[in-house]
Amino acid sequence: MKTLDNLLDDLAQYVTTPDDASWSLPRDAYLSPDLHDLEVREIFEKSWLCVGREEYIAKPGDYFTIDLMDEPVVIVHGTDGVIRALNSACRHRYMPVVAGKGNAKRFVCPYHTWTYATDGRLIGAPHMEGSKVFDKAACSLPQYRLESWQGFLFVNLDDDAAPLQVTMASMDKAATNYRVHEQTEVFHYEMTWNGNWKLSAENSMEYYHHIGLHSGTVGVQMPAKGAYFPDSTQADDTFTHSRCRVGDEFLGGADHPLNPRGDLTGLTQEELETGYLVYVFPAFTMAMRAGTNNWLAFRPDGPEKTTVLGGYLMWRDLVEEDPEVTAARAELIEKVNTEDALATTELARVMRSRKAGRGPLAPFEKTIAQFYKYLGRTLAGDRITTRQAAE
Repeated sequence: MKTLDNLLDDLAQYVTTPDDASWSLPRDAYLSPDLHDLEVREIFEKSWLCVGREEYIAKPGDYFTIDLMDEPVVIVHGTDGVIRALNSACRHRYMPVVAGKGNAKRFVCPYHTWTYATDGRLIGAPHMEGSKVFDKAACSLPQYRLESWQGFLFVNLDDDAAPLQVTMASMDKAATNYRVHEQTEVFHYEMTWNGNWKLSAENSMEYYHHIGLHSGTVGVQMPAKGAYFPDSTQADDTFTHSRCRVGDEFLGGADHPLNPRGDLTGLTQEELETGYLVYVFPAFTMAMRAGTNNWLAFRPDGPEKTTVLGGYLMWRDLVEEDPEVTAARAELIEKVNTEDALATTELARVMRSRKAGRGPLAPFEKTIAQFYKYLGRTLAGDRITTRQAAE
């Protein structure tokens, strides 16, 4: 297996390599425990990670728990109306004070019944009167950085990270006509895929695989040959994107579950006639059509497993007005995500072959080349400077 130094040299090369001259990553980039550990430290512990939707915690007292890079987190809509991300480990002897999801006015540790308000304050600790070191005010559940974008909730484990808006400013402009804030989730999924997170990420950012993997589902309406890269809204260091033209036979009123419906005010002709795939670094993707959004968020669970969180969104009024198309779309998207899971697991299964090797990226995979550039900038920035000086 390649050393970490070798892999970082490989990543550094992508930054100055033209997109149309890029090769896929070496297989060890998906298998190396050392590279995985570096990705966790330099990417996932310092970036804004999507943990779900505001609608999951619509009412005061609503909460759900999530394991975020080994951090036990509870996302809670406090009884004071504020949404927070709290560490769920009891400040007494570490027992999780809450699990799963639900609605509560307070969190009670099942070990010794220390009790916390939904803002994290300790409000009860039985039989601690004799302790000389107990300070109730100092025993609140710690908070993590939490911010929202268009109904999505993001958490950052780095207390010193720049605000979420720095990452999402360009996406605001690119997605404005899709009115994501008016959408609601009609299909939800949380799962583990057997394979490195980068395999899942790559699969989620290009239309080229519609030609094979999705040939019987979304590839029917959006064939791979329709993929192209927008000029009007240039991606930057925060995201990469691609569009795919809908086949002519599905335009002009032809019936298909994914055809635009509802209030289409403000959408351009391009937005009505294409799918729009955006990948926000490091691990958040949205496949958008007029009024719909199939989103995914990835995070590594070790070098060879990926935790996947996602859902399918539709405009709220369309969900209420047309339950049949809602059900048809949810059924289709469930099939699509099953196909995508297969891509990750099958790639991971065979890449250990002694004959496995890198391949040239297709022109339709420009987004993947840009993803590799992101990895190079983030993980091997010092080597890029050294290479440039040498040249």
